[in-house]
Amino acid sequence: MIQAVYVLVAESGLCVLDRKYGKATMDPNLISGFLTALIQFGRELSSGNRVHVIDFGAFDICLSLRDDVIVAGSVDKTDDTNAAMAILADVNNAFVREYGEDLKDWDGNLDRFETFLAKIDEITKEGKASEKKVLVPVLKGRVSPMLVRLGQLEQATYEVAEMCSGKLTARAIADQIGKHLRDVQKALHDLEDMQMLEWREIGTA
Repeated sequence: MIQAVYVLVAESGLCVLDRKYGKATMDPNLISGFLTALIQFGRELSSGNRVHVIDFGAFDICLSLRDDVIVAGSVDKTDDTNAAMAILADVNNAFVREYGEDLKDWDGNLDRFETFLAKIDEITKEGKASEKKVLVPVLKGRVSPMLVRLGQLEQATYEVAEMCSGKLTARAIADQIGKHLRDVQKALHDLEDMQMLEWREIGTA
């Protein structure tokens, strides 16, 4: 399951919300330095890379970055990582929609975010949303190679887009085209940012 979810403001590194579901949780007050390092790690990766997975021994740490908001989750090794990343991205999108404007002039009061805990529970199904779902990327329509010629899309992203038929996970795409998983994840989230991609559940693990 998703053991815990943390919502952080990237600029300050402050954890504004945390929701724990299992035993493998991290106390943001005790490991703020580590969480800040995760934020810096995300910033230093290649431009446009919005989701990252870090092997943390007994579980994975997944990060979703968007509009100065970072949603981090500790996820069991037995879970579907693609599903977990998509779920954390959904949490991030919902948080930014609800509080994005407030964060611009935020006074540091954490109480205003408390009501969002119920939304986290809903999206993550109280931590169980990634246990069985297998999510695959599906392209909305077709991607024209002209976008590559015009410089609006990288060739590597186009190659990944061609594989998004709704049958392959991100890892399977990486294996088939011979690229690193992180590069495929970057391409998928570039396509998602361009509103050219959606995620679909195809079965259970």
